[in-house]
Amino acid sequence: MELKKYSVGQLQEGMIIGRGIYEEDMTVILSEGTVLDRQTILLLENRDIYFVHIRDDIASTPPAYQIDNAKVALTDVATVLDSSQAKAESALLPTLNVMPEASSPDKDAALAEFMREVADTVAVKSVIRRRAARSVVQTGIAPKKDASLESAYVSQYKDLCLNLSMLYETTRTSGHIDKAAVEILAQQVLPLCSSAKAMTHIYNVRMKGDYALHHSVRVAILAGLMGQWLKMMQRDRLRLVMAALLLDIGSTRIAPGFLKKVGGYTKEDRVLMQKHTRLGHALVMNSAFASDAQIAGAVLQHHERNDGSGYPDAVKKEQICDFARILAILDSYDAMTSRRSYAKRRSPFDVFSALSDEFVANHLDAAYGLPFIRNVCNSLNGNWVKLTNGETGKIVYIDESRLDALPIVQTMDGAFVDLNTLSSIRIESMLASEEMTH
Repeated sequence: MELKKYSVGQLQEGMIIGRGIYEEDMTVILSEGTVLDRQTILLLENRDIYFVHIRDDIASTPPAYQIDNAKVALTDVATVLDSSQAKAESALLPTLNVMPEASSPDKDAALAEFMREVADTVAVKSVIRRRAARSVVQTGIAPKKDASLESAYVSQYKDLCLNLSMLYETTRTSGHIDKAAVEILAQQVLPLCSSAKAMTHIYNVRMKGDYALHHSVRVAILAGLMGQWLKMMQRDRLRLVMAALLLDIGSTRIAPGFLKKVGGYTKEDRVLMQKHTRLGHALVMNSAFASDAQIAGAVLQHHERNDGSGYPDAVKKEQICDFARILAILDSYDAMTSRRSYAKRRSPFDVFSALSDEFVANHLDAAYGLPFIRNVCNSLNGNWVKLTNGETGKIVYIDESRLDALPIVQTMDGAFVDLNTLSSIRIESMLASEEMTH
């Protein structure tokens, strides 16, 4: 059976899956032989799948031995892949839906095929690991340059920013939050969360104008992604997005000139800025959102911290609502990865380290923070980066089982650089498509 690799964006209805596609816990998403339709393609997009293997010989006979609904109870796939055949069989076969009547050769062949599929699906390639262990390996094969930004995504992002700006301006002049308008905006956010490249796009998109406005939009997109990663019900996911859109609504009650101040804030400025949480909460409580404790709580509490070191009320974890604890992480991440007048933007991997410190210090909630970092890492696979040594490369592997893991980057000359072993080299920035052409 001949297979051809396609990106999710290239998939068409009627194509046939040539290799099974699995979740991180090895739960089957789509089994071999599945015929793609619109719903299954959307499913792949929503599960952040990057590529699939498609049968290129439709007329070929399907395999005699099929493994369906396979689940592997493993904490480290790489360990299984590097173990002996006997150990691999012992670890895998008890959780496979095998045919009892199958012969031993059939079982061996099925196991070998399954292991190959797993290795390809989760991007655990032994050749990469061996090369990475040597830090840099010259291969002579340069990675292909592909665009980071899609015009349709940027256009939708622009429309969302414009509509949010109109909502803020209406709130500023009327002193009232239009709930219906917020609900429409939340619906506009969700399509921007369906792409496997959403994290890359919101990092790379270059927009002029109000930082606070773009910050709110990006946090809302992150909220949509987080709701998906946490497997929230659709209504709760929408509520989380609406809370994100309203986090800084209190800024509409602060003088516009102050918000556009260039440079860092003084102590007095910070005291004034911190009032946006209470001002926003007052607006929410005077609107149709007043009955939603999670949305109202998020607006008031997204700067609170688990140990009581936040504001405005210095409350501790048990008094902070779930939405606020989630959005505090997203708010911090976007602030640190953004270009501001008084602070240089940081790469996501530098920010992961800073967030991890916040989890250890019990400032931010690790229960939500750890899955956030793991899923963002997964989303950043394949992104182009600039290294501190001046080289440009593409992220090809991140060990998602380690919170502190750094990427393996393939440079333009085909070398593999393991940033976990080369402390002198770091990721300086994530690259946008326009930066790749210069």
